Amino acid sequence: MKTHGPTIVLVLVMASLAAGQQVDYEQEIKPLLKARCTSCHGGLKQEAGLRLDTGAFMRHGGDSGPAIVAGKSDESLLLERISEMDESLRMPPKGKALTAEQIELVRRWIAQGARSPEKEQAE
Repeated sequence: MKTHGPTIVLVLVMASLAAGQQVDYEQEIKPLLKARCTSCHGGLKQEAGLRLDTGAFMRHGGDSGPAIVAGKSDESLLLERISEMDESLRMPPKGKALTAEQIELVRRWIAQGARSPEKEQAE
């Protein structure tokens, strides 16, 4: 039987522990989206009519419908596009793809209800 190195085991243990914790939108999700998504889907530019700079904008969505469906990560276009294997369809289109950890963080946030501040201000 082949054993995994300590790094793999640590990652799996951390993922397991983190899976039960509430994802913090302000500290984890918003900074990730700001760094990787809002240059094309923010206040200055809205590719496909989509803004990702507030939770309300994500729930409203763009030309393809809502980007997120609270509590239903498997029905959320945002998760579908950031985890797409086809590079021509995956978001973000430039730069490196989001890491598996970042994608899992977004998945968990959506599954946990995609909570964001009620009166969140767009930038």
